[in-house]
Amino acid sequence: MLINLLPHRKWALARKRQNVATSLMMAALLGLVFAAVSSVWLGYQISEQEAANNILKKEISSVDGLLKKATQVKQDMAKLTLRETTLQNFQAQRKLPAVWLQEVVENMPDGLYLTALKQVGNDVNINGVARSNEEVFELLRRVARHGQWLAQAELIEVTDTPSTLDALTLTGTPFAMRALLKSSNGQAVHDAKNDPAGAY
Repeated sequence: MLINLLPHRKWALARKRQNVATSLMMAALLGLVFAAVSSVWLGYQISEQEAANNILKKEISSVDGLLKKATQVKQDMAKLTLRETTLQNFQAQRKLPAVWLQEVVENMPDGLYLTALKQVGNDVNINGVARSNEEVFELLRRVARHGQWLAQAELIEVTDTPSTLDALTLTGTPFAMRALLKSSNGQAVHDAKNDPAGAY
C-alpha cells in the first residue's frame, strides 16, 4: 500500500513560511513599538536636560553679575583708597613747611638772623645774616645733629662783605645754605622733581 505524503510536506512548508512571516511581522511591530518608546523617552530626557541647562545658565548669569559687581566694588575701593592716600599726602605736604620752619627756628643760634626761606621741591634754601662765621657753622651742626625733617645741610656761600639790615639796623655777614627734606621714613629725598611744593 502506497501513501502519498507530498501534500503534507507542502502544507508543513507553507505553515513554516507562515510562521516565519508572522514572526517577522511581530518582530517588526515590536521594533516599531520599542523605537517609539525609545524616541519618547529620549525626548523626555532631552527636555529635562534642556530645562536643567536653562536653570544652570540663569545661575551662571546671576553669578557673573555678582562677580561684575564685586569687581566694580573692588575698583571703587581702590579709587577711594588712592584718593584717601592722596589727600593724606596733601595734608602732610601742607603741614611740612611749618614743621621744617619750626625746626630751623629752634636750631638757630644767637647772633644769626634769617632773611629768606624758600622751598623748591625737597630743597630748602636758607639765607640770612650772621655776626660771624661761627654762628653759621653752628646752625649747620645743629641741623645735622638734631634735624628731624632736614638733612644734608650744606653751606652754599658766605660773603666777606658785611651787609646791613635796614629794618633791624643789624650788620653781619650774609650766608646761604641748603638742606634736603626728609621723607616719612626719615630718609633724605634726593629727587626734588617728584615732590613739587611751592616756595615759602
